[in-house]
Amino acid sequence: MKLNNLDSQNFIIKSVGEKTFKQIEPELEKVEMPLSKLLNQSWSQISHVYFPETSVISVVSLLENGNGVESGIIGKEGVFGATAIFAGEISLGEATVQLGGEGWRMKVSAFKKIFECNVEFRKIILAYVFTFVAQITQNALCLCYHNIEKRLARWLLMFQDRAEREKLVLTQEFIAEMLGVHRPSVSKSANKLQSMNLISYTRGVVKILDRKGLENFSCECYKTISEINKFVREI
Repeated sequence: MKLNNLDSQNFIIKSVGEKTFKQIEPELEKVEMPLSKLLNQSWSQISHVYFPETSVISVVSLLENGNGVESGIIGKEGVFGATAIFAGEISLGEATVQLGGEGWRMKVSAFKKIFECNVEFRKIILAYVFTFVAQITQNALCLCYHNIEKRLARWLLMFQDRAEREKLVLTQEFIAEMLGVHRPSVSKSANKLQSMNLISYTRGVVKILDRKGLENFSCECYKTISEINKFVREI
């Protein structure tokens, strides 16, 4: 399927110049990314990198017993698998589609070849990797120092930024897994946000009623991550 990069919703594909796009376009394959699709297991070889269009990917760090917590979230602003540019081509977390949609994928061999020979592409990818590492770092800080209500507010804002949907289909079990907490804690936190008229939450559907109010209530981590993303894009 032919792609006009200016029509793409993925920031990386949309940002490259015409010369770079002509180099990457033949390597891109349009793919459906259904909800819950496992893209890569933790500590497994990365075969493809994924550029989400309307989908959202969650990267979860896991323990041996299967418990885990979301370390990062990737939507149309980025790419999953960019860490393949480092040694080993190994995924450090489990990558799963948390919002079904579409995207593009590229064989990791082609991705690395273009990265090595194309200065513009390399600059854009490294800039994104920087923002994703910053997100992971801030998420770790958030996990240690902020309460569940504020973390939930931050997570909902980040999810909606990438989903760009008014209503978000999210079960309490799923949110609990992403935040690394028990389901009753999510229920209690969601009820608090609902009582403040910031969100509505009915039958697994979350609707943000007061976006500005939710931003004000959220911990500082949301603002920090957003400002880092904005700063890097403007470089």
